[in-house]
Amino acid sequence: MAQGSTTRSDVLEREYEAGMTQAIVGVVILVVALILAWLMSRVHLMPLVAFAALGAAAGVVVIVAGARRMHRARALPAVTVYCPYCEHTNQFLREPTEDYTCEGCNRRVHYENGKPVPVREITCPTCKTVHKVSEKTTQYTCDRCNRALRLVDPRDPKKVVAEQTDILRNYDVILTQAGRQPNDVAMALQSILVCNLKEARARMENLPLTVMRDVPERKADAVRTRLRELGATAVIRPTEDTALPPRP
Repeated sequence: MAQGSTTRSDVLEREYEAGMTQAIVGVVILVVALILAWLMSRVHLMPLVAFAALGAAAGVVVIVAGARRMHRARALPAVTVYCPYCEHTNQFLREPTEDYTCEGCNRRVHYENGKPVPVREITCPTCKTVHKVSEKTTQYTCDRCNRALRLVDPRDPKKVVAEQTDILRNYDVILTQAGRQPNDVAMALQSILVCNLKEARARMENLPLTVMRDVPERKADAVRTRLRELGATAVIRPTEDTALPPRP
């Protein structure tokens, strides 16, 4: 995960993919070498048969190396950290000291000086929905009624007012370009779209792709930010008004 703590699942996915690729290359080398050895033996070119046998041995070595890489990935350490907003379990290789995006709610968990920023509960004055927000938050959007809310006194979470607005909108998140790290983007889409890696890659072949629909602006912006941190291009636009241009 760019610009923050890396989750264990991200590392595990990358190591498995690299190990599998390595093993496939080894299989190809082995098969080609065996075919060449068979052909050379048919025409009695024994020196070339020996050379092909060396190639087959190299293929086996590459396969074993790929398998060992995947095996080592399974033994990676796991430090479990609970999201302060949704209690989702996020796993890391070590205790995080930088911001990370929760894999459950896609909200950014903030750190300061290597320590998590405390979270407090704030109640929307309109619909009475209770929210968990960072202590540094001064403005946010209600997850239920989608109203923009503001803290009158940042030191007192009970002093909350709803900003005046004529339109309460939900938003869609649209992926327009995968960028230079399509594998990392596909891994992020796994949790966002709740699908496997193969399906996430297949969906990325047909861009633009709506990765989240009809969600509050805060959640849409969190997902857009997560994708942008991976080098992708993503925009949000009001769900109920597709005629409006997307917000960059």
